[in-house]
Amino acid sequence: MARIRTIKPEAFSSESLAAVSITAERTFFGLLTQADDHGRFRDQSAVIAGLLWSLRPEHGPIEVEDDLTQLAGNELICRYEGEDGKRYLHIVTFSKHQKVNRPSGVRHPNCPYHDGGRVPLTSPLAQGGSVRRPCTIRHPSRSSHPHLMPLR
Repeated sequence: MARIRTIKPEAFSSESLAAVSITAERTFFGLLTQADDHGRFRDQSAVIAGLLWSLRPEHGPIEVEDDLTQLAGNELICRYEGEDGKRYLHIVTFSKHQKVNRPSGVRHPNCPYHDGGRVPLTSPLAQGGSVRRPCTIRHPSRSSHPHLMPLR
């Protein structure tokens, strides 16, 4: 269930949000309203398109997948696979920007790279570097929508 969320004025001068398209930014703001109290949501572009873009049929699952790719590439979200084999996403800075008054409990698995405190093996931080890289775990799509391109 969607919760009341706030968007801080600083969001409109965010360099990381300015690095993505306007549609990716709107998808990001929409994800804030759909995510659970820990900033997690199922990574299903068709479902996200239906929830956030239902009155804009020109922006469907393929376009939302592009939005999610941009958001992950700019480290605004982290995409991962849960132990249940399902795909999830995590809004990386959710806890810094959202105050949850009445938490409803855990609905989705922890992000193994942010909630678990681990650094992705592909990250330069794991190799002693300091360059920022997207936190995206890539794997073949298990989507029931064969027309969508798998993550790579």
